[in-house]
Amino acid sequence: MNHPVKLHQRIKAASDAFAMMLETHFTAWNLTDEESAIARLGLQGYDVHDCADILQIRPESAELLQNNAFSKVGVSRWSDLMRFLTDQLYSSAKREIPCPFVWN
Repeated sequence: MNHPVKLHQRIKAASDAFAMMLETHFTAWNLTDEESAIARLGLQGYDVHDCADILQIRPESAELLQNNAFSKVGVSRWSDLMRFLTDQLYSSAKREIPCPFVWN
């Protein structure tokens, strides 16, 4: 058996499925492209000033986009959104619904 290849394939599948789940939620929450970009960076642990640097926008603009995203999603910090997303993954696994992030 080639375990590293299998593991790499599973990680890739989980990563792709997680990205799809994010896009589905971002669309349902009506996030703009700019708000989605801020959200992705926020979920990776970047603060609003880092986001501004990465996206090459003013910090005030990044903060406005972050606050708009928080308002639409119903959270006050990115860790709350990450908790929501991971709770969804765990609850799917508990209901025995096939979830691309849970492997046997």
